[in-house]
Amino acid sequence: MSEGMTRLGRAAGAAALSTFSALALHVLAGGHAPSLLAVAVPLAASFAVAAQLAGRPLGRWRLAAILAASQLALHTSFSLGAVEAPALTGHAGHDPAALAAALGTPAAHAHAASMPLAHVLAGALTFVGIRRAGALLRALARLAALVARALLAGLSLSPDDAPAPGRRIVPAPRASGAVVSALLASLPSRAPPVAA
Repeated sequence: MSEGMTRLGRAAGAAALSTFSALALHVLAGGHAPSLLAVAVPLAASFAVAAQLAGRPLGRWRLAAILAASQLALHTSFSLGAVEAPALTGHAGHDPAALAAALGTPAAHAHAASMPLAHVLAGALTFVGIRRAGALLRALARLAALVARALLAGLSLSPDDAPAPGRRIVPAPRASGAVVSALLASLPSRAPPVAA
């Protein structure tokens, strides 16, 4: 595989991980499900940015800052592109119209306290996924090779390669009824004595 294809593959993986982890945790935190367009546009934008950054060494702080900005952009995109507008109904138990009336300001986007935590968690998942992608891919490649060897070994057996049958076990002949009753009679009994 060429270097360019490897970079594009890494960019696609990073964009998908970032977008879909943010989407899942955004909805789990009480946000409305965004429309398909509100998911496709940030996914394409994430891919474009990731393709430019793929292959460049990024420090931990720079990567964390980029991911924080991307989570903010993803949250904004998901909230603005929600199928059910949060400004009309609110989510996670908050009513933005009531909040705006109480504060005397225009309707603002309100969300549960779990929403920032959800996007921090999505950013952390993406951070670990990007930093450990190489180790994960190497482990998956080793697992695939192990499974392939096991499958090929199982498929390549022919009758000539089959292991030789082991020793045949022959059951011992059964003792006669008289021998069995004599053996049983010789065993000590815990029963009460027989009355005469």
